[in-house]
Amino acid sequence: MNLKQREMRVIRSDQIRARALHDADRLREALALIADIAEGSTTANSLPNIARIARAALVGAEPADPRLSAEPAKH
Repeated sequence: MNLKQREMRVIRSDQIRARALHDADRLREALALIADIAEGSTTANSLPNIARIARAALVGAEPADPRLSAEPAKH
């Protein structure tokens, strides 16, 4: 493997890692919201809301591009 191929593999691995971390954060937030709904409700009416949140959490979402953000970058 030459240096350019190695560099491209490292960049791709960093992108995959960033995407996985973004997805993990989204799923953690969704699970916390589902837990709040489930604990706070005693009716079956909350089940459609839980299902909607779960479906939305499973749909892939692109991480925000830090170059387009108005907020300062976190280091």
